[in-house]
Amino acid sequence: MQIKINEVTKVRFEVGVRGAIPAGRVCRIVEEDGGLTVHIRPGNASSRATSQLNQMHDQILGSEGRWAQAWDGGEPDRADRPAKGRGLAVVTWRIVTAHQLPRGMDCFPLEGEARFEWLFRPRAVTPQLCTEMTQYLARITGDGLWVQRWDGSGPRVN
Repeated sequence: MQIKINEVTKVRFEVGVRGAIPAGRVCRIVEEDGGLTVHIRPGNASSRATSQLNQMHDQILGSEGRWAQAWDGGEPDRADRPAKGRGLAVVTWRIVTAHQLPRGMDCFPLEGEARFEWLFRPRAVTPQLCTEMTQYLARITGDGLWVQRWDGSGPRVN
């Protein structure tokens, strides 16, 4: 199966249950060719946090192209599968104290080679959302479904 690298991608965070969020979970990622949508159950993310996440992802993925989607089209629900543990990149979500973030920010990204951490103000997101997103990201970025373009030379697909 041919893998296509989508260098310009779109990620959207939406509060609502349109994405068929399974019972007992607070989010679900729906991926498609060229992007993905994170559906979040109401009460698990502030509107300011989702707005800031959308703006920052537009910059990180669209303007700067620091991540790309490795799309093969063969697994429509591939993000729902358990991580294989490849560990190509580690991306986490974490709640920190308010004074660790810039004023007015509900979230803030910290990025390095093969790692990315999203920091959130208390009450901007729930601990369960952080846990579930970190699990999804272990699959998506850890297994190379989305690849980091850290040095500008292009994505590494192993």
